[in-house]
Amino acid sequence: MSRIRIVFIDVDGTITEGRDTYLLDLELVSVLRKLTSQGVYVSIVSSNALPVVIGLSRYLGFNGPVTGESGSIIYYDKWGIAELAGSPTRHVYVDVLERFKDYVEDTWQNRFRIYEYALKVRKGFDGWMVYKMVAEYVESTYKDVRVGYSGYAIHLMPKGVDKGVAVKYILERMSIPPDEAAGVGDSVMDAEIMKHVGYKVAVGNADEGLKKVCNIVLDKPSSKGVLDFARMIIEGAV
Repeated sequence: MSRIRIVFIDVDGTITEGRDTYLLDLELVSVLRKLTSQGVYVSIVSSNALPVVIGLSRYLGFNGPVTGESGSIIYYDKWGIAELAGSPTRHVYVDVLERFKDYVEDTWQNRFRIYEYALKVRKGFDGWMVYKMVAEYVESTYKDVRVGYSGYAIHLMPKGVDKGVAVKYILERMSIPPDEAAGVGDSVMDAEIMKHVGYKVAVGNADEGLKKVCNIVLDKPSSKGVLDFARMIIEGAV
């Protein structure tokens, strides 16, 4: 029987069929639900807005706390909402959206965010190049804001919170030791999760920056890799 009691899992590029699609892998969802039936918590940790991840978790049949806005805010039926961030970054988002309007564009989820805001890179531009421009400006202008890039969007985040801070909060509140927790991701922004879990898992097509901090790198990409790992948990192989 596996020692893993909780699996923290990203959404895009992890439970989706690839890093370039929104389509969920329904076979993986079925296996993750089997995990929950065996008493393992499945906990989404995402940069998406909180209403998105609450809805996903609820309708997919997952059973753990959910984290949105890159660790800024958590929801669990037993706790309600836990806000880990101090100050919103909306003023920075408004500034960056105007200042870099030739390179970035708004996203609909910003209407439903509280602390962390996200901007899409316009087509035709290299995402990492635009991220570096935005990060250099923001981090030299706003001392309480940091910038991340998930490969999907540029994220403007309050300093002091990240996905790892949220994972640590959840583990402590649920009295689960780190060596009984797994984190699964695809982006370098998931690296913070890995500081607080024993099983540090990267999908096969993950960012190199994430793979470097993980002790398990799956052979297969995105959801197919996660599917293998979930089956390993069920079989007691990890």
